[in-house]
Amino acid sequence: MKQSKTSEAQRRAADNWDAKNAENRRYRVAKSSTKRFIIKMATTEDLTQVKSWIAEREAADDPQA
Repeated sequence: MKQSKTSEAQRRAADNWDAKNAENRRYRVAKSSTKRFIIKMATTEDLTQVKSWIAEREAADDPQA
């Protein structure tokens, strides 16, 4: 069996933190997945669609709009 570089105590601590900070973990996972998709898999058409979503979101957040 291959030994992990991470100690058992460190793994437990990380699992504990993830359990206590579930919303933060979901945010980080979603952000990472989005970045990976855009950088490694998105077509030009996908990028155009993502840009339009960003523009819509920015317009919705703009109090002067």
